[in-house]
Amino acid sequence: MQLEAAYAVEISKLVEYVDRKEEPLIQVVRTHQYNIDSAVLQIARRPTTEVQRETRKIKDSIAEKTKERWQGKKMHGQLPPNLHEKLVDTEQSYRWLKSGDVKGETESTTVAAQDQAISTNYFKNNILNEETESKCRLYKQHVETIDHLTSGCPVLAKKEYLMRHDKVCAHLHYSICKALGIEMTDKWYTHMPKRVYEKEDVTALWNQAVHTDKEVTANRPYIIIKNQKEKTYILMDVAIPADRNVVQKKRKRS
Repeated sequence: MQLEAAYAVEISKLVEYVDRKEEPLIQVVRTHQYNIDSAVLQIARRPTTEVQRETRKIKDSIAEKTKERWQGKKMHGQLPPNLHEKLVDTEQSYRWLKSGDVKGETESTTVAAQDQAISTNYFKNNILNEETESKCRLYKQHVETIDHLTSGCPVLAKKEYLMRHDKVCAHLHYSICKALGIEMTDKWYTHMPKRVYEKEDVTALWNQAVHTDKEVTANRPYIIIKNQKEKTYILMDVAIPADRNVVQKKRKRS
């Protein structure tokens, strides 16, 4: 937090609290404060609306300056422009920060990764100017950037990427089955999908091959929802939203 903004906010809350409460001890504090002269008291004697207005101005000013410094950074300023790309939902992109259900360490690490501030070999070589090889320490061929580690490393693709992909698909499959009224476990992360789930006229298939007249290499979507009553089929697959993965998915389906 910015100290100036934090101070202004706390003073505003303190003034509101002391002026609103009617407990005997708070009344003593209020009487004492209004009988002495101090910098805090001068702020407290202002109308609450004025304090709040000034607090808002201070926070807005600090936020704007912080944003300008952020966007001006050579490497760490890449996230803001990316969020304004076509088809990017800014509100949804920041939603996980507003929910408040992640640990502080997880939040800080994720934000650092989004801001390209993780200590990768590329970061050490190009930003810190260390005598470090910028190539990936696992694959030794491509430059070790955040994008490479999250979606482009052939070594990580064999296990870590697959595990991440399967977890996302399992969560989606769990939510769909729950919505269809199929009995599931209490927690989605304990869900081990079976190949077939049935509920009345609806069948949910997991990781089943689709037989086609024309040979298709990528013919195994993770989830298929078959509705016999409505005579509809819904095929679902998941790709991590990085350019490399999206292009590969398109190539497989073409």
